[in-house]
Amino acid sequence: MRFYITTGLLFLFCFEAFSQVHEVSGRVIDADSRVALPFVNIVINDGPRGGTSDIDGKFFLRSSQDITFLSLSYMGYESRRFEIDKKNNNLLIKLKKVEYKLPEYVVFPDENPAHRIINNAITFRDYNDPEKLPGFSYTSYDKMIFTFELDSIPELDSLDIDSTDQEFFEKHHLFIMESISERKFMYPDKNNEKVIATKVAGFKDPIFVFLLSQIQSTSFYKEMIKVSNKTYINPISKGSTKKYFFLLQDTLYTETNDSVFVISFRPRRNKNFDGLEGVISINTNNWAIQNVIAEPYGVKGGVSLRLEQMYEYVQGKQWFPVQLNTIAILNNIAIDDSATQINISSGEDTTGTRINMPFGFGKSYIKNIDLDPDLRNRDFGSVVVDVDPNANYRDEDFWKGYRIDSLSEKEINTYDFIDSISKEENFERTAKTFESLLTGRIPWGFIDLDISRFIRYNSYEGFALGAGLHTNDRLSQVIKVGGFFRYGFKDKAFKYGGDLQLSLYRNWELEADLEYMNDVIETSGVTFFDEKPAFFKPEYFRNFLVKRMDKTVLYKGSIGFRALKYLKLNVGLQKSNKQVTNDYLWGVGEDNIMVYFDQFDFTEVRIGLRYAYGEKIIQNLRKRISMGTKYPIFWFQYTRGIRGFLSGDFDYNRYDFKIEDSFYTKYLGETSFKLVAGYIDTDIPYSNLYNGNGAYRVFTIFAPNSFATMRMNEFLSSKYVALYFTHNFGKLLFQLKKFKPEFAIATNIGFGALDFDQSHYNIDYKTMELGYYESGLQINNLLNLRLYNLGIACYYRYGPYGFDYGWDNIGAKFTLNFNFGKIRN
Repeated sequence: MRFYITTGLLFLFCFEAFSQVHEVSGRVIDADSRVALPFVNIVINDGPRGGTSDIDGKFFLRSSQDITFLSLSYMGYESRRFEIDKKNNNLLIKLKKVEYKLPEYVVFPDENPAHRIINNAITFRDYNDPEKLPGFSYTSYDKMIFTFELDSIPELDSLDIDSTDQEFFEKHHLFIMESISERKFMYPDKNNEKVIATKVAGFKDPIFVFLLSQIQSTSFYKEMIKVSNKTYINPISKGSTKKYFFLLQDTLYTETNDSVFVISFRPRRNKNFDGLEGVISINTNNWAIQNVIAEPYGVKGGVSLRLEQMYEYVQGKQWFPVQLNTIAILNNIAIDDSATQINISSGEDTTGTRINMPFGFGKSYIKNIDLDPDLRNRDFGSVVVDVDPNANYRDEDFWKGYRIDSLSEKEINTYDFIDSISKEENFERTAKTFESLLTGRIPWGFIDLDISRFIRYNSYEGFALGAGLHTNDRLSQVIKVGGFFRYGFKDKAFKYGGDLQLSLYRNWELEADLEYMNDVIETSGVTFFDEKPAFFKPEYFRNFLVKRMDKTVLYKGSIGFRALKYLKLNVGLQKSNKQVTNDYLWGVGEDNIMVYFDQFDFTEVRIGLRYAYGEKIIQNLRKRISMGTKYPIFWFQYTRGIRGFLSGDFDYNRYDFKIEDSFYTKYLGETSFKLVAGYIDTDIPYSNLYNGNGAYRVFTIFAPNSFATMRMNEFLSSKYVALYFTHNFGKLLFQLKKFKPEFAIATNIGFGALDFDQSHYNIDYKTMELGYYESGLQINNLLNLRLYNLGIACYYRYGPYGFDYGWDNIGAKFTLNFNFGKIRN
């Protein structure tokens, strides 16, 4: 018996010796900046087995052989052979950066070998895209840090940086925030993300909680990739091998005998399109993306974003993103050697060293992935990101269950320091002030000052100064009272008004409004129920040109709510008295006896709806913010004029319709259009008809979605339809290193008719039965002033209503576009 036991133990010992698994782990960082390097290629001994570092630069490798050295390679860095002594765990390996650019041209004996790999990845794109699955769910832990890494500055010792400041930046970041969210997805486009925990340095209200989730998509398989608010062509998309230059950099082999091809990419020379540059790793297991690093191509100055994504083969059937990084980089920072100072510049030539400095790091870790969750349609609403009311009150034990690593001492110091100064400086109030500014208001104690009421200009009033105010949430979140006054220096008249707003049920967006106004309103203009003044929208610029207005006394009550997931409904009753401000008269009579009027009483019941399929709503604890939709938005508004009720003089039915959309076409640019139409079934005064929507001056500011060559009030209609079409090529047609104008073409078409034309006196007008046509060219971004950019435009009028003298058909404009993103209603 002893013999058998001894023999068995000896056999087990020998088996263990021959099958012993050797392990090695550590982290790879940049030798200068000490920033983690993701997806570094690592080969054990002489290969071929190995792996890559993860998104945090960490690696863990196994081998059946004794590990004596590691061979590391990474694009843009020196290759390194790292010897393994006695220590196999928690290694810290530093790689030195070298200047590297993809070659201008590479001559291949046959087809570029990278093209076969990329084309296979494109073929399997839908198969590998997680958002083509019937559904999935996961939990995400997100952390964002803004910091100032002194280690990333070369020759730091020669710079005149105060020792106190240097010590502070060594122990603190500038800002930190964390969040935990649970996401559900159901094909094709139903999304819900519930933020169950949030922690923001210096703030109790999670107002920034949705920031990180909106910067980059969790999938790199779409035709176009959105980075922040800009669209780029995906290198893994149809036809990309004709637009992108790909170069096979390395080939690795996994433990499961799959190959991983490491391919660098950038747009081809002389191909003008918004593209990305970076490195992508393709695994032969379903030809799926395993890792990708990408950033906008050709950014020379300012701030750019770099995306890093890591995928794993989950549950043996689907590649799924498990780690996402977003890195914000200050480009072309000048280190002035002579002045011993740091100068953040936009890329102009100055003396001294120039570096690109990472300053913002957003990390997302995805776990608890379920590829077959039990989901129903009722699990999804219009709100795609919602914050749990208890999200800001989670204890440390709760956070420990989701954090990948414990907070570092530097991160803890950052929370403590910012929280302490937040109490002294009242960051919470400052943040709410900023939030109010985005809505056009300045908080002042218990009231908000309405920015749009301070100053305005139009051709009727001239310059007008005034003020507007409303109570805010500090007084009541349910009831808000406000008012305004204004004095026009050209018409020498005061205007004033007041309103009461009731927020009745937040989940349904149920609100009631009462309003009184003694003001001037554009004659025969068109407004929809949800339109609000917004001076940063270029369409608002047409108001500068309006010169025919009616003095209006208005009483109005309305109630609005979200009737369905994507449908908003508004019902209102209003009474108005309108008095013309020119010689116009409206005449009625019989048997050659005419009576003429220059002021009119209207009583109207109005029903309006807005339908925005797929609209994404982000909701924090106080506000709902629309992130728009990729589908067209529809408006319909029905107005019933009632004679004899509240002194109304006119019976009529009015129907107004609007649809607008914008979409991006690969390699062609962005197309946008707006279609509007209206119909009135009865003879009513000029004040409530349709004026044509002209916006002409010989040279003036450009106002989109109006007729640039049509004179103000040139046409009059009781029914009309108008189409405004624009295609923006962006920088696709022409760009230099420092000069990148954006070209756009536009065509506007209108038809109209006046069914009842016997009642209008002392006024000249035309009708548009034959069709109004104009086309134009815009050259935007000729002068970029960071907050906004300037350009020029020229439109030409042609067709049945073109003038005989050619110069009269031309409308010259200057364009002004704000650079903080497109805003959709």
